[in-house]
Amino acid sequence: MKWYRAADGSTRVWFERGEIESTAEDELRRAGLMPTLQAPVVDVERFVEDYLCADLDQYAPLPADVLGVTEFRAGLPPQVLINRELTESAFDAPNPAPGARGRWRVTVAHEAAHVLLHRILAEPDPSQTSLLELPRPDVAVPHQRLFRCFKREVAFGGGSDWREVQANRCMAALLMPRSVFLQAVTRAKAEVGVFPEEALRAEELDGVVRRLARWFDVSRQAAQIRLVELGLVATPGQRSLYAEPPL
Repeated sequence: MKWYRAADGSTRVWFERGEIESTAEDELRRAGLMPTLQAPVVDVERFVEDYLCADLDQYAPLPADVLGVTEFRAGLPPQVLINRELTESAFDAPNPAPGARGRWRVTVAHEAAHVLLHRILAEPDPSQTSLLELPRPDVAVPHQRLFRCFKREVAFGGGSDWREVQANRCMAALLMPRSVFLQAVTRAKAEVGVFPEEALRAEELDGVVRRLARWFDVSRQAAQIRLVELGLVATPGQRSLYAEPPL
């Protein structure tokens, strides 16, 4: 993690992709919630409430276009609010809509990511980070205590605001931790007749995506985007994961 000054003059915090991946897995292990190939579904509700010690309200009366809110309160645990309609559609509806549970899990994991990555924006505390990671005394730190997450921002591989992009990457790493996800990909490949070292082609992708989505309890879109972001889907003309794609 490091601080930097953006083109607009604001001060921001930067995480490398690999740093986000390792942070997610490290925190899941500390929480005792790291999934396995045999039990790959992460209990995100327990992660937020029991490990992050956040005050989780799953039935918050939020505006229709706001899926979740994370608020850091001085002297109090972080508060995580989930849109009531989202929770009701996932768990209380007689016939839950396809993907409703996945959207709920994505939103809770997204808010968990804000707690993991962005608490320092609300409470820059030398006791919580090394002196090398803190900005210089002459650099203004953007104190932000409220993170309001709109539907358009909570998406795998999406988001325009830099904080939402980081939270989306961490969300994917929490729901589909890289180390376990790669094992699951190998298993799914074997089931559809693809060798482990082969990159996935279009005709093989659907079968693998369906399996990963079911195993990790995420949407097919989420599983496919995770495959692409980890470089596991073939580019035109590419056969092996270890071969450079043609120019």
